[in-house]
Amino acid sequence: MRAAIMNILAVTVLASGSSPAWAHSDHNHSEGVIIEGSAENPWTHLKFNNNPDAFQFAIVTDRTGGLRPGVFSEAVDKLNLLQPEFVVSVGDLIEGYTEDRAQLETEWNEFDSMVQRLDMPFFYLAGNHDYTNEVMADVWRERYGDSYYHFVYRDVLFVMLNSNDGGKTHTFSQQQIDWLGQTLKANPKPKWTLIFTHAPLWDRPDSDRWSDIEALLSDRKYTVFAGHHHRYVKDKRHGRKYFTLATTGGVTSGRGTRFGEFDHVVWVTMSDEGPIIANMMLDGIWGEDVRTAKMRDLQTDMIDKGRLSLPAILYRNAFKEGEGALRLKNDSDIPYQFKATYRSLGDVTLSGDTSISVQVPPNEIVAPAIKLQADKKLTDDRNVVTVDWHLSYQLNGETIEYRGEEQLAIARERPLKKLRQLTLDGSLKEWPESRFLANAEGAFFNTQGFTGDADASFRWAAVEYEKGLGLALEVTDDQVQRSEDGAIPRQDFAFFSIDARTKTRRSIKQTYDNRVPGELTLALLAPSSTVEPELRGDPSLPEGIEYAARLTPQGYSAEIFIPQRVLDKIHGSVWDGVRINAQLRDADPQEPGPTGREWLPSWGTEWAVGGSGGFFRP
Repeated sequence: MRAAIMNILAVTVLASGSSPAWAHSDHNHSEGVIIEGSAENPWTHLKFNNNPDAFQFAIVTDRTGGLRPGVFSEAVDKLNLLQPEFVVSVGDLIEGYTEDRAQLETEWNEFDSMVQRLDMPFFYLAGNHDYTNEVMADVWRERYGDSYYHFVYRDVLFVMLNSNDGGKTHTFSQQQIDWLGQTLKANPKPKWTLIFTHAPLWDRPDSDRWSDIEALLSDRKYTVFAGHHHRYVKDKRHGRKYFTLATTGGVTSGRGTRFGEFDHVVWVTMSDEGPIIANMMLDGIWGEDVRTAKMRDLQTDMIDKGRLSLPAILYRNAFKEGEGALRLKNDSDIPYQFKATYRSLGDVTLSGDTSISVQVPPNEIVAPAIKLQADKKLTDDRNVVTVDWHLSYQLNGETIEYRGEEQLAIARERPLKKLRQLTLDGSLKEWPESRFLANAEGAFFNTQGFTGDADASFRWAAVEYEKGLGLALEVTDDQVQRSEDGAIPRQDFAFFSIDARTKTRRSIKQTYDNRVPGELTLALLAPSSTVEPELRGDPSLPEGIEYAARLTPQGYSAEIFIPQRVLDKIHGSVWDGVRINAQLRDADPQEPGPTGREWLPSWGTEWAVGGSGGFFRP
């Protein structure tokens, strides 16, 4: 019987049936199997999926920009199980952003030790965390050679671009543009061209040189892959597919596929019709349409930037009862269905509805109330109710669904006392002791070099002065460190986050890449014996803000004054209050990175309490 089966398997025939066109070349490479005398066969067809011109490779995306240890290493292990022919990166491989050569070498050695475990080749690509300043560029060249390059594999042209070589982040040099033109000219008719770049510059208001790159590519079949935004989007431009990938270990809110927030590797099967994409999450597999540009835009108009939010309930002295409201603002042109259930976290009792189901029409706002009362008087900032929600809409006959969770918080507003006199000299002698607030206990990141409050700690104060806002800062630091070039990550600085918009807007909870515009950040680079202090603004330092800082026996102190006109502009009328947070970064020599101290958790983190840090003008 065994010999008969072997003879049957040796017979080659043309089998009937259907299979993907890309699986076969013009010449049939399939082996058919027939069983003599059988009317039916236990298989669908015999066009085997074995085109010798097809191949598979994998793409990994952002590992850093808030590295979560272990994720990328797990991806390496799973890639060895999948056995692609090679692996390509879209950048942000190390935390970088430093001119400390020893630190860069340490980080690259760690990364190299992981990718050297791969059974197959790995192709590097520079992201902004990998290649920003001259020292980072020198280390890259010494270790890896060119920062942009190309290779051809089975008649497919792979082009690896550096989106940070133009003298700043997110830009291409003319030299690289010229090189690309020469490379494309030397490879005029590949089966396909695949472009890899870190920053998706086509998706930014300032696309810089991307239009030059598209002009060079216009007469060929190509596909583009990028990273940087940490959120997956599939888009189409000029009839070609553009993919912005999510993360392979970088910071993410992790809200799932419809939000484009997940850890994945991309599995690419290269066919005659172009790349076939499978998003292989570490916990599942999704196709290339997991999140399209249209879905992204609808998400923005229905959910992001505070459109779906749960503003905190603000109170002045003690909280006993109150009413919150979901804010459902639909800025899209289609309706959506919204359902939610409310559950107390134990400190309050829900006194109204505990679930809702509403339709939110296009270009309208719906605000369902959430009524609650405290079992005892509360005097702090805390989350008191969890809202589990489900949003759905119809797109091209398909139901698109989002699920999420919001926390309703209560947050105490502090009175903003007036200061009669303020001399901007960095001395804090005119500031009452009762106005100062101290940092939270312990350090919240890079704690391995932290030795206690004498190493790095701070206190700060806020007052109203001449209808503007005055800020004071006193820092204890046993080693004040500044760099001559002003690069922030490797020196000591403190920063204030300031939100002077309306009360409702400044009480909305924020998450990573879901921030509501309007926040002002002021970063004070510490004074030192050789470098003057410097105040920087993000996005820029508004005109009229004044400051002074000085060294002290314990560290340094500073004063900042923000005039009323700056706050009124942010508010949209006369400002009535402000939300403030203060944080410190301490960069000591021979330590792996700056230690972080905080007054409150950063507003963009999941563990922050919505509305916390509020002050009102009495």
